[in-house]
Amino acid sequence: MKISKKDFYFIIKASLFYGMISVIFSFSSVLLADKTTLVNPLHGTFDIKEIPGHFLWGFAAASVTWRLKYALLGGVFAVFVDFDHVISILQIQGISHMSHSIAFAGISLVIMMITFGRKDYILGAVALSSVLTHISYDLFWSSNKFPLFAPVYDTPVYFVSEYSMLFEIAAIIIIGATALIVRKKNSDAKSVKVK
Repeated sequence: MKISKKDFYFIIKASLFYGMISVIFSFSSVLLADKTTLVNPLHGTFDIKEIPGHFLWGFAAASVTWRLKYALLGGVFAVFVDFDHVISILQIQGISHMSHSIAFAGISLVIMMITFGRKDYILGAVALSSVLTHISYDLFWSSNKFPLFAPVYDTPVYFVSEYSMLFEIAAIIIIGATALIVRKKNSDAKSVKVK
């Protein structure tokens, strides 16, 4: 696995954009009925160990692509899911952890692919799966609740910590299957050109 200067700049641009999507999506929660005044995570609930932990979980799942670019994106995206805490830091009324949802996973997949390459299916899979790896790490430390179906259903869904590996395995399967399909498609295209 190696990384070029072009890939390095791509990782920075894509990561910042992904974080921005998370922030914007979290602000959509101010429109929801079940919004509450959110607690600032910097006043006690934030743990610095979460940053390397989320990165490692995302990096591990995206490593199945055998491409350092996507492995690094998987790590950074998993960390940047927590950019939805900006609304909590500002202590605005909203729904906590809005980007920890299926809707955010799907929206981020579509927006990232439209913005950075319609045919970059692996990027889309990494964007979607980063929500799963993020939740997996959160559950690794303790049972937790997430607004998994927000904004359709605002009430958080509770998961016990034993579900941690199921979320990680699901992310690995999604990214791995996508990478295999892309590799096969590229291989078939090359063999057609040779003929």
